[in-house]
Amino acid sequence: MIAQKRGPSDKNATEEAESPKKRRTRHVVALILARGGSKGIPLKNIKLLAGVPLMGWVLRAAIDSGEFDR
Repeated sequence: MIAQKRGPSDKNATEEAESPKKRRTRHVVALILARGGSKGIPLKNIKLLAGVPLMGWVLRAAIDSGEFDR
């Protein structure tokens, strides 16, 4: 039996198998956890700080960072 040389057709087959991986895009989601119960400052996440709830500052910082898709 004669060994066959790998030609361009073998390379294309490999590229076709890998192409779905190349098409995938990564999505980054922010998950911000906020507890409602606090012994020191009850409901601190909705207390106003400079006219904006504390959670609003956190959300704005995440949005302005530009690192997250959702």
